Amino acid sequence: MQKMSIESDLKKDGITVISELDKSSINTIAKNVSQNIISTFPNIGFSFDELYNRFSNLPMYIAHIPEGLSEASYFYKNSAIYFRDGMGLSDLEKYAVHELIHNLQEVKDEKGNLKRLGLCIFHGSKASGMGLNEAAVQWITSNIWGETFENVTYYNIQFSTISPNCYPLLCNIIYQMTYVTGEEVLIDSTINSNDHFKNKFSALCGELAYRTVSDSFDNILNCEEKIIKLSNKLANSDVSTEKYHKLSEKIENLKKQIRQQYFLAQETIIKTYFATVYKSLLSSDDIERFRKKLYSFKDLIGTTDGYHFFNDYYIYMMENLDKKFDSLPEIENSTYLIERKENTFLKIINFIKKILLKREFENDK
Repeated sequence: MQKMSIESDLKKDGITVISELDKSSINTIAKNVSQNIISTFPNIGFSFDELYNRFSNLPMYIAHIPEGLSEASYFYKNSAIYFRDGMGLSDLEKYAVHELIHNLQEVKDEKGNLKRLGLCIFHGSKASGMGLNEAAVQWITSNIWGETFENVTYYNIQFSTISPNCYPLLCNIIYQMTYVTGEEVLIDSTINSNDHFKNKFSALCGELAYRTVSDSFDNILNCEEKIIKLSNKLANSDVSTEKYHKLSEKIENLKKQIRQQYFLAQETIIKTYFATVYKSLLSSDDIERFRKKLYSFKDLIGTTDGYHFFNDYYIYMMENLDKKFDSLPEIENSTYLIERKENTFLKIINFIKKILLKREFENDK
């Protein structure tokens, strides 16, 4: 009965089993993935033997998987992995990493219902944090693969990502979040399914900011899934010209929503985090560290034509830093008389303004 139920659920996603993966391949995948996880994250809380014994006993299958879906899929009801037909062993290992991390994340109740999956919490049939969790798992997976950052463009957004081919935009935002929290706490919460990452981010940016960013992840993920389905319909040669234009318009609207949600998440992180840190500045050294940390954030952000938020925000904060510097106690300022007289921060602000105005002038030309 359970087998029929699982097959029915798989068919809803268009997945049809072809055959079981042979035991030798399963053992090889389990061994190599376990070694890679331990070598990349030695403090993960698992030993090689624990991981190998766990992974080597999971059922794995070769299946027909619809175009647009990932190359592998983890199904929690039978703790099985389904791989797209036609892959060699090295590719099977590569795509197994993401799904095997999902297996480590599982938290079920006594009836076998999924309660939590890393950063994603299930309330009955409703899930919150699915996009955030997928991004975190893929970010960890890319680190295990030894991927490096690449500059890419999706949805007319230019950004850098460690995962250019799988959840590239979401992996960019999750990396911005780790700039706030540090990477260790994200790894811990993603794999061990706890709230440490959420709590730390909320402490630095606020609970509302966490919910806003998390909702943006879910909205982006949902839009991308809809785009895949519409694109598959668009590929049908029987589609009329009128329907083709309607489908194309829907896709463009979804891309617009993705851009809106991405910049909402990015700007929420920037505004809430740096506003919190700004309140803690007590010395000229604090101010200088803050300036460098804010300036370095420019390498993480995504941008598009006509997007000036970060530049404007940087100038705004520099002006505030100048005021903060002037308000420091006289004892603190007495050792910085030359810098104070020269008004260092105001000089930096004016310099940046000149650069930005020059760029805008050149763009207008």
